[in-house]
Amino acid sequence: MQLTPHQKLHSRIHVLADDLSKALGEPKRFASYLGVAKHHYESDLRALLRRVLEKEDLPSDVRGKYFFAALKGLPKIKITRTRPKKRKIRRTKKKSIRIAKKSRNGKLTPNRKNS
Repeated sequence: MQLTPHQKLHSRIHVLADDLSKALGEPKRFASYLGVAKHHYESDLRALLRRVLEKEDLPSDVRGKYFFAALKGLPKIKITRTRPKKRKIRRTKKKSIRIAKKSRNGKLTPNRKNS
């Protein structure tokens, strides 16, 4: 028997989110768990999941709420931007810019103000 990978789980974060949502009995809240998986360390999330599942006095329908409440104590990952922010260009004076436009016959003509 050959195992085939799940088509919708693209990365390690997706697999973690899928594991969390299925273990806590909330497969429809996959997107919430995906957001959590992006902002927290995997080892911390798996340890918290293990702690939630070991609680015997916790009803199964409240486990997801308990998990999200317990997240507040975990450290977050600092997400760095891959691209630098674009700078805003400040203009002090209006400059008249002439842009070449294509006319209907296909030739380039300068854009001029009628005066």
